[in-house]
Amino acid sequence: MLFKLSQNKNIQKTIINVVSIYLITTILLVLTLSYVYIVNQEKSIFLLEQEKIDIQAKYIIDQLEILDDNIVEEVAFYPRVEGIESAIYDVDKNLIFSTFDEKIILFDAKRFIKDDFIYYVYNIEPYYLGAAYLVIQKKKVLEFNSTLKKIAAIVMLIILFLVFTSFLLVKILIKPLSDNVNLLDKFIKDTTHELITPTSTILNNIEVLDLSTIDEKNLKKINRIKIGATTISNIYKDLSFLLLNNRQKSENKNLNISNILNNRIEYFKILADNRKINFSVQIQDNVYSMIDMHRAERLFDNLISNAIKFSNKNSTIHIYLAQNVNQIVLSIEDEGIGMENSELNEVFTRYKRFNENISGFGIGYDIINSIVREYDMDIKIISHKNRGTKVILKW
Repeated sequence: MLFKLSQNKNIQKTIINVVSIYLITTILLVLTLSYVYIVNQEKSIFLLEQEKIDIQAKYIIDQLEILDDNIVEEVAFYPRVEGIESAIYDVDKNLIFSTFDEKIILFDAKRFIKDDFIYYVYNIEPYYLGAAYLVIQKKKVLEFNSTLKKIAAIVMLIILFLVFTSFLLVKILIKPLSDNVNLLDKFIKDTTHELITPTSTILNNIEVLDLSTIDEKNLKKINRIKIGATTISNIYKDLSFLLLNNRQKSENKNLNISNILNNRIEYFKILADNRKINFSVQIQDNVYSMIDMHRAERLFDNLISNAIKFSNKNSTIHIYLAQNVNQIVLSIEDEGIGMENSELNEVFTRYKRFNENISGFGIGYDIINSIVREYDMDIKIISHKNRGTKVILKW
């Protein structure tokens, strides 16, 4: 299809933003030019109409003068002009004679509009037949209405043409980028799919090993293998979430998030132990929440792994979970490197990394943010450079 957008959310957003800016600015320009043209056309049409009416008014006044000079009887025949109606008023603006049925109040204006008619007012000097004012009635100019409709139709056609061409041009320009991103997405998807089987095999086999029969030297080696496999497994889950998040519908259930959080802490304990990081845990029992199991795990995993990653060795991570009345509060605080205020402003930017010495892809907080927004959670991040970071969630 010609206007089928890329499945990549960022590319879709780029296309929509570029097209929107182009269309808004161009449409505003077209509307401005159309308005100027309409105003000028209106003035031109009314000027032409005014010239015609002036000639007709002069003819009627001349006829009134002739009648006034040559009247021999009390009855006079009022002059008429084809295509217009007219009336004469005395100096006090009282009607003397009219060829139109509409009743109007005579104003001081030289021209006024009432209902479907335009009225032109002329002074008569001297007062021929006692008339001080001549009023000419004319139907509103149909030519202008016709012109307006034509302009509106042309503007609509131009806007439709702009919409069509803008999407077409943007699609053509962004297609190479879209193809590369789709290729990268496919590569990541295939790679992550290939990672899960060997990673799961390594972790499962380590779990079934009888570690009591292994000497301390080999036990350390096995732990290092388990740490590496756990890290790869976590990266796989994050990448899978990024690729499939917009395509998989959330299966929300009333889950015991106290148990889920405890299990995730236990899962990351080996990584924490490797850096001599302790957990200080205050988790209220049986806290339930309507949430998707996969999203709950990704949320907890990224909060905990970030805390471990940015913590100093021989420090403590404080984890708190409780339900107060109808609100759940989760906080995870580390004693690590912390962030500057400028870094906090960009913390949710995907692929943004603030410390090149620490491994990662810069996707942890982006995943956290997407889950927070999906479940309408309130998130607050308090961080101080070289003192640590505290993330507080409320929902």
